[in-house]
Amino acid sequence: MTENGSSPQRDAPAAPLLRVVPPETRLSAMARLWARVVARSSFVPEGRSTARAVLENALRALVDALTSDSFDPTRGRAIGRALVASHISSPKALGDSIDLLGGRLLDELGIDDEQAPRRLAALLGQVATGFTESLRDAALGAAEDINKAERTAWRDQQRKLHRRLQHALLHDQLTDLPNRAQFTGWLAETLARAPVDARLGLCLVNLDRFKAINDSIGMEKADQVLLAVGNRLSAQAGRYGHFLAHLGADTFAIGVARTNDSDDVAKVADRALRTLADPIRLDGMQIPITASAGIVERAAAGAQATELIRAADISVGWAKTDQDRYRQGGRWALFDPDRNAAEVRRHTLTAEIPGALARGEFELAYQPLVRLADQELVGVEALARWNHPVHGWVSPGQFIPSAEDTGLIVPLGLALLEKACAQAAAWRASTGQSLIMSVNLAVAQIRTPGLLASITDVLRRTGWPAELLQLEITESAFIGTDDDAMDIVHGLADLGIGLAIDDFGTGYSSLAYLSELPVTNLKLAASFLRDLDAQTKTARSNLTILPALIKLSHDLDVSVTAEGIEEAAQATHLKGLDCDYGQGYHLGRPMPADNVTALLPQR
Repeated sequence: MTENGSSPQRDAPAAPLLRVVPPETRLSAMARLWARVVARSSFVPEGRSTARAVLENALRALVDALTSDSFDPTRGRAIGRALVASHISSPKALGDSIDLLGGRLLDELGIDDEQAPRRLAALLGQVATGFTESLRDAALGAAEDINKAERTAWRDQQRKLHRRLQHALLHDQLTDLPNRAQFTGWLAETLARAPVDARLGLCLVNLDRFKAINDSIGMEKADQVLLAVGNRLSAQAGRYGHFLAHLGADTFAIGVARTNDSDDVAKVADRALRTLADPIRLDGMQIPITASAGIVERAAAGAQATELIRAADISVGWAKTDQDRYRQGGRWALFDPDRNAAEVRRHTLTAEIPGALARGEFELAYQPLVRLADQELVGVEALARWNHPVHGWVSPGQFIPSAEDTGLIVPLGLALLEKACAQAAAWRASTGQSLIMSVNLAVAQIRTPGLLASITDVLRRTGWPAELLQLEITESAFIGTDDDAMDIVHGLADLGIGLAIDDFGTGYSSLAYLSELPVTNLKLAASFLRDLDAQTKTARSNLTILPALIKLSHDLDVSVTAEGIEEAAQATHLKGLDCDYGQGYHLGRPMPADNVTALLPQR
């Protein structure tokens, strides 16, 4: 029976929880953690090792009840009674156990299911009931002669303990706000009761750089900051009738039971971020805080509580990314299913890169580099392509940025460099033509120790001469580069390798490094060729800048390649400016190696 006398609810067997059997190592580790918690709050006569065995058995029984196809929360009572029978009988031991199991059991054992939080809360409530009933029975059995008043007082005490434990099960210990378990339950219940056409919203508020605050003022004062944040958000949520919870650490959740559109939740986020904008005054200090918010708003039909929380958490990450980009705190982001799907696909592709590299799925396309003076093919730029077995041809824009972010660009770039040099050597062997092979070099590669040795090995294995290899580096690679990386750049030049600055004009566009670095070629961004015949300020500016850049480069003994040549008039104009080389669709699109072979005179 539950506290109000009704029979406990049992899940219908038609919707069983996905049965997950946690590995023994996880279960044993969780039992050891539980034993340490109990040892701090309760005297165990048999010793810690015996207690650990008892708790491991109790944990098995709890997981079995949690993942059973026919869920029966009353099985938790037997677990509570077993704890008392093993002399784990102090109220503090129970309270600490409930906090530990409710907060960490699912994560530690890898149980991830929509029904799991609600089931666990119901089971732990029955554990508390069995525990208190067993204490009561033991006390009554040991002292049958106590008077009625004392027995009544004892029962009242047990009921108060039970209520206190139930409250602790569903509330955060620090802020006393509803915790993750209660918030998830509130969401699930709201979804279940929602009319067919209803909508709802969720806003997650995450404090920015809270670890730095914690480290600077200490954990105790940081807890006071969290209390102040909770109080501010609670006042706002109460004013508008929203459901506020503290999900743990530095994250709060605001549930909006009825919405019309995303603007309703955006206003909630704006108000929450504004209410946190003022510094928190604590012990004479003013502690500035900012927060980021992720919001979700959608139809209630078909929604699931845990998925809504996850979507809001993803949106918080987007808000923090925007904050870093714009260097401004107090931002929120709305969950976008299409953006999330694209990110999932990008992360999936990133995870597949090592295997794809081992299977040889990465290939190269080659775009001609043409000498403008006589339209002679003098080289090619190697461009990465991924021949994915499922998605087909994947453009570099879909996998190169992720490869750079994760460091996978280092082995990938080296493999593509070797493929490009080997192909150039094959062309020379079959046609006698020695083309310049131009290959992109990522910033992460420049900052990788051992790059010089790796490139030297590639040239040795392929037989391709260093003077016919050109490495293209973006402008950003030279900004903030440390001395070791600059030594690598000069080391590449010492090998005889040509160095080109790629997309010049799209980044910092500083001309200083043209005289300071061993640059041999400047690749002008395609934007310099845009609308040259138009009567616009941009066109007039480009008409002035182009000849100046070309002349300055030549004065510094640096050749110039114009990118993005798409029309014959552009090529003619650049030739008249004495631009050395050109590249673009007018001169040749990226093509397979065999197509390049067909362009070369045969022996």
